[in-house]
Amino acid sequence: MPSTVAFQWLTPVFTIFGGIAIFIVSQIVLKLVIEPVQQFKNAIGLTANSLLRHQAKIINGVEDDELSGKMLDHAAELISKAEVITVYNLAALAFQLPSRGDVVKAAKELIGIGNHMRDKRPPGNYVPNQPSALYAIKNSDSLEKLEKLLKVKTVI
Repeated sequence: MPSTVAFQWLTPVFTIFGGIAIFIVSQIVLKLVIEPVQQFKNAIGLTANSLLRHQAKIINGVEDDELSGKMLDHAAELISKAEVITVYNLAALAFQLPSRGDVVKAAKELIGIGNHMRDKRPPGNYVPNQPSALYAIKNSDSLEKLEKLLKVKTVI
């Protein structure tokens, strides 16, 4: 009979500790995997948004310092958000993320676009810029590569 009484007391204790353990594990998974993946996907979405919104300037090779800086910021953000995901390879399979290599390649393409769009006029020269045909071709190629690497639409 004493074992029955002990068992009746242990059941709620094990249930409570089991619930606490499940809560702790779920919070660890949430904070170390799910939230960083959401932030990374958000960064990909913002990058695609900027590429679509400014595709005319990008494709035409127009020099624009503000847009250049934005492209460089997107490149840095993609790399930093991907690095925070602790088990990236597993998360990439589960959440259909681009591979780490593709993220690095995409960042390089964004840096290339950013560098091509940088205003190269000497200070104090207010003559309007002429779009660069060479940079226009390179930027168009970069947009096509980005579409494949990040699995998003970059050109309509």
